[in-house]
Amino acid sequence: MRSQTLNMRKSNIILIATFLGLLLAGCNSQPKTTVEKIDMLKQQVLTDANTLQKIDNKIFTKLQKDFIYCDSVLQYLSPEQVDARFEQLNLTQAYLLQYREVKPVMEKKMDYLVEQLDHLKADAESHYLSDSLATVYLATETRVADTLHAQVVYFQDRLDNCQKELNKLKKSK
Repeated sequence: MRSQTLNMRKSNIILIATFLGLLLAGCNSQPKTTVEKIDMLKQQVLTDANTLQKIDNKIFTKLQKDFIYCDSVLQYLSPEQVDARFEQLNLTQAYLLQYREVKPVMEKKMDYLVEQLDHLKADAESHYLSDSLATVYLATETRVADTLHAQVVYFQDRLDNCQKELNKLKKSK
């Protein structure tokens, strides 16, 4: 009797969980129209631009200061200590230079992409472009946005890791 009650409870729980899963799947707000997809892609680009600005304001600025500090401390260390820190400082410097070089290009691409998406949306809404042609253009813009997103993630990850390593160097002076 007790096992039957337990089995009924399990069945009810499974039934409720299945129902909730189907309900949530039906409520999922996946974009259906080309215009909705364009809006979502534009939001992704704007979010990435915001993240890039945060990287610049918080991570990059602090990392530059810490790099200069750690580099200036090298003259007071023994040759063995310098060797241990030199590789990390070289790597950090390379990422700092790469970021400084690539960031303005990324920002220009993001600005241009937002403009292109606005034009694509206007053309799709006015039916100037067929749905199939708008989808082709959207696929192209999506590849650009995905590449930019990957670059933002790359720099955020690399600069965060460099900051952690420089923090270790600062503590071990």
